[in-house]
Amino acid sequence: MSEQQPQPDDPRGESQQAERTRSAHRQHPTDLLKQAALVEFAAHGYEGASLQEIASKAGYTKANLLYHFGSKQGLFEQAVLEALGAFEELVDSLQHLDIGAEDKRLVGPFVDFLLQHRLAVHMFVNHRSTGAGEFIATRVDPIIERLVAALSDDDPDRALRIAIGLAGVTYCLANENIPGEARTQEPTREELVAALTFISATRR
Repeated sequence: MSEQQPQPDDPRGESQQAERTRSAHRQHPTDLLKQAALVEFAAHGYEGASLQEIASKAGYTKANLLYHFGSKQGLFEQAVLEALGAFEELVDSLQHLDIGAEDKRLVGPFVDFLLQHRLAVHMFVNHRSTGAGEFIATRVDPIIERLVAALSDDDPDRALRIAIGLAGVTYCLANENIPGEARTQEPTREELVAALTFISATRR
């Protein structure tokens, strides 16, 4: 005889379903701590970020945080690691493109990267003079140099316009709607892509 399945109105069935739902959404402690860290770093800067506050917002103790990451520096480096990897992949993909032929192939993915990793990009742009500065200089700047080199293979004037446009959008978007600051109406992805494409296509 097959085992009887809990009926929809059976409390056991509801309890089992709730547990499955919780398990599906349960995240590893390090992921929760890294997410909380990005918000805290973006809102208060590297120096002003509180490890205790980060741990509390993630639902853990400061001791838990230090067990996993060792220090504020270790936490910061791990928190931005995903963004670094995504940036490297983006630049790698440009090595095989004739960027000048269709700049949207650069602009679209770049805007997507900024939107997905806004908090990390905010740190890269605004906190170079803090304790995170050396890490940013040694890990982020080489990727930026590769991006500029990839653009330089195209027409120099257009490459310069694209680089200036990317830098401007990066700065503006990195400082839009950061936790703890007044919210503003930010441009849509389509507006950003259109603006950058226009800049790169404009002739002097």
